[in-house]
Formats: sequence, structure tokens, C-alpha cells
Amino acid sequence: MISRWRQRKPPSTPQKSNNHGAASANGLPSAMHTPPTTQPRKMYGGGPAGQSRYGNNGGHLQSPCNSFLLGGNFHAGKDKRRRRAYHPRHKSLWYRVFFSTPGRAIASTLIILYLSWRYAIVPGVGNVLKWGRYLSQDGDAAFPPVMSAADDQHVRDELWKPIKSLRSNAKLLNDRIETLRRADTKKKTGTKRREAIKRIVPKWFDRNLAPPVDKTMPQRKKKSNVTSAKPKKHQKTSEKNNNRAKRGSKAVASKKSAVANKKSQSLSVVEKKHPQYHDALLLDIQKQLGKTSESSPRTLETLEKDLKHSPNSCPKEGLSLPLDISVSLVIQCSLDRIWLLSETCLRWPDPIVLVVYLPSQTVRNSSELSTALDSISNVMAECPQMTVLPHVHGHDEKEGGFSTYPVNVMRNKGLDAVKTSHVLIMDVDLIPSADLSHVAKDNVMDQVTMANRSNNDIEIPLNAIVVPAFERKVDSPCSDVESCRRYLQNDSKFLPLLFQDLKECTEDKDCIVFQADMNWEGHHTTQSEKWLKKHWYESSSKEKEGEKTRTIRQIKCFDSLRYEPYIIIPWCPSSKSSNPQPLTPYYDERFYGYGKNKIQHISHLRFRGVPFSVLPQSFVVHHPHPESSIKQVWNNHKNNSLHRDMDLLYREYINDLTEKYSDVDDAVPQCDD
Repeated sequence: MISRWRQRKPPSTPQKSNNHGAASANGLPSAMHTPPTTQPRKMYGGGPAGQSRYGNNGGHLQSPCNSFLLGGNFHAGKDKRRRRAYHPRHKSLWYRVFFSTPGRAIASTLIILYLSWRYAIVPGVGNVLKWGRYLSQDGDAAFPPVMSAADDQHVRDELWKPIKSLRSNAKLLNDRIETLRRADTKKKTGTKRREAIKRIVPKWFDRNLAPPVDKTMPQRKKKSNVTSAKPKKHQKTSEKNNNRAKRGSKAVASKKSAVANKKSQSLSVVEKKHPQYHDALLLDIQKQLGKTSESSPRTLETLEKDLKHSPNSCPKEGLSLPLDISVSLVIQCSLDRIWLLSETCLRWPDPIVLVVYLPSQTVRNSSELSTALDSISNVMAECPQMTVLPHVHGHDEKEGGFSTYPVNVMRNKGLDAVKTSHVLIMDVDLIPSADLSHVAKDNVMDQVTMANRSNNDIEIPLNAIVVPAFERKVDSPCSDVESCRRYLQNDSKFLPLLFQDLKECTEDKDCIVFQADMNWEGHHTTQSEKWLKKHWYESSSKEKEGEKTRTIRQIKCFDSLRYEPYIIIPWCPSSKSSNPQPLTPYYDERFYGYGKNKIQHISHLRFRGVPFSVLPQSFVVHHPHPESSIKQVWNNHKNNSLHRDMDLLYREYINDLTEKYSDVDDAVPQCDD
């Protein structure tokens, strides 16, 4: 391209005489003007003038084109910056992916800011504030951050393994049973085996069948032969009685055989599955039906007599403290809620006492009774640490449902079966955390040790430990038992297992404080929001012999008289006695049905001067279930007086407590606010 410029003719200008005139005069072709030899020829112009005109400017050749390939001016730094500004393909890969367009740049910036805030700024500021609080305290009161085993992911995984395996095995078993039920009835499994057993031991095979009608006749004859061996003056009357017996023997035998057939058909399945549990339950029911007189209810007026003559099961040889410290779980329920115990048995390894409500109508009906015993026996087989006490309610139900449900009578019946130092009275729809039994035992042992440092004879202090209660929320409440059972069957983590699971559940708004949306006074005094932030211990501490002791958070006052927490209380005394008396009072059996039955016991302990504290780390969580018929009666103000009667009784009960414990000064007061 440069050679073309050299071949162009210069513009017509008058020739000047110079040193090069001789060469042109000799006839040599000259394509373009040649600069003087004293200065080297330059191909690039010296400014904007070289881009606009063609001519001599101080001996430099100027080009009218600004393209480098055409001989124009080229500024390296300036042109490179211009090309980068208008050609993003020359940028790096990360820039082209995240910042090549304004939309990408805005989105990338927002994502970076969020990640920085979530995983860098918030944790960093939280750690700084946490250590600042600990460092700002006094030297005696400063403790390192409380770290529990529940925060360790490895520990949580190890605790989940047996529960997952049990649930998977149970699910496989249920699926297998369901498959067999849906199978064709004509294809009977085990036919050859049953026929072989029948040929070998026919009497054992037919042991559950009712005896034929004609076989009862010889038994009657034998009895008549016995009566014939009387003195002669009574022979005529005995013969008449025998004739009458013969006439009605066929009718009596037919009726008895029909009843025996019904009982054998209804109870044969139960006897084959769990005969030992079935026999024990049936014997207990027969004893209750055989009682002619009912015991008087336990009330506040009969408190001293009830404790003195208590039919409790506490060991007469006493307890060896603190090694014999243990907590039993006492639960009362009806038959429609007994399925909830499967999860409780997996999480609570210590003793469990279950009191099951059996209405009189169920006991009178043999088919209903066999179904009830079948369901109870299945739970007992799954939970070997549980003791089941059936409670037969002899009174007929009032109109409108279970308005006379003896909730406090059943609780006292469960307390009489407790053999441990402490007890936790809980409803069946509350499921404990996996570490509740261990944490409760450790804290009770700490209280016993701290209370008996200066005493040689170790005694159990009268303290009540509140277990925080929470509730699992669902989008649509379940309408029947089967839909409620699917929650845990489909999701093994539906209910929080440990503290970290509960914290994540509350952060996701899937768990709330128990009844916080409908009865905030019931558990507000526990201060569960502070508890979730691990405010578990008192700020003050005591130091002795170089060791620091921590005291779990005490409840200074009650926000409301409607406070009804689930508590761990002492029960069996440690001293040796032929007639051991419980350490805490019974429930007042005048309260029945729904409402005020648990509050009255909490109020009794408070007026009695029992201090309350909050258990750290562990909790109970409510499982969703259909609304009970007892609560429906409670809410039916127009057609039932249960709500009004219990409210009036509770007011009278508070007045009686105030009068009875007027000399107690250390009772937990009610908050001023």
C-alpha cells in the first residue's frame, strides 16, 4: 500500500532548484517528492493536520487516512482502550458471564451482597456480640458458650440410626401385612402346615373352639349324681330339682355355647398374638368390675389422709441417692389416641406408665373389648418398658360426648404405679425429644447434689422442673387418625428429634410454642423464645473448691394463673419406710373432662411453696390429631355445662388454696405486669 503512494504524482507546483534537480533533469522518473537526506522520512503524521491534508510539514509526510493499514495515524494506547470499551469479547470469562450486561451486573451484585450478609456479616457480628457479652460480665459469672451434644451433627446422625431402622422395618412389615390382606382369599397360605398340625395334635389345634352342645349333658348328670347322695328326706326335692335342670339344660347349654363361640371368635386373634398381655389386661378388668363400692375422690380436703394412706408403689427399702435417681413417664389416654405411643416408646427408654380409658359400653361388648385389648397388646409388645393399667369407667356418659372423662382419676392411678424418684405427667399427644430422659435425669441429680452438700443424709429437694412444650403446625389439619399417622410415616423428621432440629423447625415457621395462637397464657411464663436462644442458666454462679456450678434458669413469677406447663416433680421418698408417702400431692379428682384439670395441680404446687425452674436443651412437641370429643363438649357452651362448672370449681379451689397456705411466704408470686 505504501508503494502506491510512492507512485502518485505530486501536485503541480513550480520546481525549485535543489540538489535533486540533476536527477530529474537526467530524465529519471520520480514518483513522489523525496525529503532531504539530512532528515529521515517519516510515514506517520505529526498531529490532526496530517489527517486532513496532504503536503509537506517540516519534511514529514502526512496521510489523509486515519487507518493504520492505509498509512494513517495509529495511537497504541488510545485505540486499545477504545476497542476494549466497545468489544466485550476481549474481556475475561467471569466478566462476560456475570457483568456483560446491566441486568447480569445487577443480579450478580445482589447475589454477592446476600451471600456476604448471610454467611459472613451475620455470623461474624453474632460471634463478636456473643463473646462481648461473656467478656463484659464479671470474672466469677463468665462462662464459655454452652455447647451440647445435640449440636454435634455426628451425634444426631448416630441417634437417628436406630429410629430410622425401626421405622423402616415397621413400614416394610405394614406393607407386607397390607399386601397379604389385599391378596385373594382363595389363595390361603400355610394350608399344608395347618393340616399337618391338626393331624399331629388335634386337641391343641381345636383348643379355641367351643364345646358341642350335647357334650354339656353329661356334666349336668354328674352334678345331679352328687346331689342324689343326700339324706332320704331330701331325695324327693332333689329329684324334682334334677328334673327341672334336665328340662332347661338344653336351653342353657345352647345359650352358653353361643356366648362361648362369640368370645372365642373375638379373642382368638388376641390370644394368638400376645396371650400374656391379653390375660393380664383381662384380669385387671375383671377385678375392677368385681368391686362393689367405689372409693371416695381425692380432693384438697382429704390431702393429708390420701398421702398417709397412699396405695403407691414406692420401694419400702428407700432409694440410694443419687444413683437411684430416675424419671418415670405417666400418660393417660383413650383408645383413639393410643397409636401416638409408638413414637414415644422409641424416644423414652425409662419406665412408662399408661392408663387407658375403657368406657362401660366397650367392656360390655365382647367384640369391642377384644378390639381394644388387641390394640393395647400391640403397643405393649412394641414398648417393653411400659406398664399398662386399664381404667373401666362405670358411669354412663352424659349427652354430648365424654363429658365425664376422669382425667385426674386416671393420673392419680398412674402415679400410684410409679416406682422411681421423679415423675413427668404428660398427655399422650406430646412426644418427648430423644434426649429428654437423659437430660432430665442429669439435672435432677445436679439439684439433689447441690441441695445436700452440707448434709450427710441425702434427701430429694421439692423442686418442679418445667419441660418446654412446642407444637408442630401443618397446612391443613388432619381429619382422621389415618391421615394423622401419615405425617410420621411419610417423613421421619416430621417431629424434631433434638434441640437443633427444633430450632430449624421454629425458624422455618413449622413449629411454634404450644398453643401460642389460641392460649398464649398457657406456656408464656416459660419464656420459650429466650430458651431457644440457649438462655438456660442463671447469670450468677457459685464457686467452691475451684469448681464452678451452674443453676438452671428459675421462674421468678407467673405471668398468669392459667399457666399449665408439663413438669418433672419428685414422687418416691429416699428414706426407708414401711408405708412410704409421696413427696408431692395428688391431682384433685373433682376436675374431670376438659379444662382446669392440670392448672389446679400447678397452682397447688405454687401455693405450697415449690420453686419452678426450666429444663435446658430438651423439650416435648405436640403431634397433630383430630379434635377430641371432650374438647367439643368443652366448647359447646349452650348444650353442656362442663365449661361453666369447671370455671366455678377452679375459682373455689384457688380460694381454698389461699386459705390453706396463707402462712407460706416463699410461694412464686404473680408478675406485676
